[in-house]
Amino acid sequence: MRKGKIYFVGIGLTPKHITLQALEVIKRVDEVYMNSYTSLLVDDGNELAKVLGREVKYLRRTDIEDKSLRDAIKKVDEGLDVAVLVVGDPHIATTHVALINELKMRGYDVEVIPGISIFCAVMTYTGLSSYRFGKPATIVFPKGGVEYGYPYYVIKDNKERGLHTFLLLELDVEKGVFMKINDAVDILLRFEERYREGVLSLDEEAVGIARLGGKDQLICVDRLSRLREIDFGGPPHSLIILAPKLHFVEEESLKVLKSEFRERCSKAP
Repeated sequence: MRKGKIYFVGIGLTPKHITLQALEVIKRVDEVYMNSYTSLLVDDGNELAKVLGREVKYLRRTDIEDKSLRDAIKKVDEGLDVAVLVVGDPHIATTHVALINELKMRGYDVEVIPGISIFCAVMTYTGLSSYRFGKPATIVFPKGGVEYGYPYYVIKDNKERGLHTFLLLELDVEKGVFMKINDAVDILLRFEERYREGVLSLDEEAVGIARLGGKDQLICVDRLSRLREIDFGGPPHSLIILAPKLHFVEEESLKVLKSEFRERCSKAP
């Protein structure tokens, strides 16, 4: 019996980001699954179902992390084609890359359909240069009383090279956990108090981002002291620690952002 094909389909940050290529695949396959435990589609509601025009089955965290895709693989073995939808782009997350590689090594026919990732979108919406971004990092809540200080040294290294640092904030949809920008700022400042290497200060300017690409996206450019007082609303949130020196075009872009979001960013809880 012919085995089916597996498509890992990037659907961007919002249903409006879904490409024609992605939509074509989704409408053609026999079964559609959705992985959304690590991220959220902005402006979803019933919009995704309307755009796709078909039923979507939601995957659990274990379906991805143990590289099994149990139900989906069973369908493929029965000769059906399936699509696994991923918020953003499938190859951005190491977990997805590992899963895709594992399935290919097991002899499955796998195709990746690219989507708009948070990394390219953040440059599009802020106007910061793609050439000026260094290594990204993820800030997570303390686990067992231990704080993961790796992001502090990523920021330090990027600053020494004159680069911006894009910080993803912990988000676990399955557990209902999401880190807010004020949480992230507090954690970063605790790192500074602990390591005392002069990497961060309350007075430095950064960019706080919420629900990027959505109808109510919020982008605030301000000092860290101010960003931790702003109510950014619902998830997902992210943060950019700016390079020590900006290109003049980047400076202009941030001025425009400040003007565009001035009223909303001025509202503190």
